[in-house]
Amino acid sequence: MADLYKRPPITEAVVGITFAEPLDSGKLGKADRKFDKIYPQHTEVQNVDVKIQVDEAGRANAHDSTVANGYRRSSVDADELLLLWPSEFVVSQLAPYPGWEAFFGRFERDWRTWKQVAGYREITRIGLRFINRIDIPSIDDKVEHEKYLNIYARLPNLIGSVNGYSTQIATEIEGIKCLLRVNSGTVHTPLLEHGSFLLDIDFGRMIDVPQRDEEIFALLNEIRVKKNEVFEACITERARKLFQK
Repeated sequence: MADLYKRPPITEAVVGITFAEPLDSGKLGKADRKFDKIYPQHTEVQNVDVKIQVDEAGRANAHDSTVANGYRRSSVDADELLLLWPSEFVVSQLAPYPGWEAFFGRFERDWRTWKQVAGYREITRIGLRFINRIDIPSIDDKVEHEKYLNIYARLPNLIGSVNGYSTQIATEIEGIKCLLRVNSGTVHTPLLEHGSFLLDIDFGRMIDVPQRDEEIFALLNEIRVKKNEVFEACITERARKLFQK
């Protein structure tokens, strides 16, 4: 998509690999240190997962919590990110998006570096996500998002105008055996006389998940093609003109 537009609206692109079993803390720390020179900014991070059990009356009677410690690394400009969790490997690119070839090339490089320490680990999910913010100019204090987007909340006339909305779809994409989630809605705009809208496209494969590097790379490229098709289907020609300016 970035190859088609001068100003692609991508605010973040993410590749995420999830594993069946967590990596032990020693190997995770060793893997983290492998990226010292590539991502000099470094932070230790923690994720707490709380699961609450509810009885038949709807009362919470027990809960379990797990804590995962990981590492967050970034480039000097803080637009290239790497997240290392015991059960997940994540490569992220913030705006400005440099194009698929550069982003995918960085993922390949980092994945091979990660595997030097982690070795082969069973993969349970491969995900590719693109978060877009589409800035639509207002006319007479009104933002006509229906003329720019093909996915939005349709409301009865009785309700009248609203200040914000959020909508989500989920569907199976059989050709690539992925679950697709698309989130759309209003978000805070940094621009005067504009309204900003989220278009979050998230693909995940959790069945017959590729395990070999070549198959992983091939799947990500297939998902990227389908992602572009979904993006184009969700916008109108007016929106496309915004990205060419």
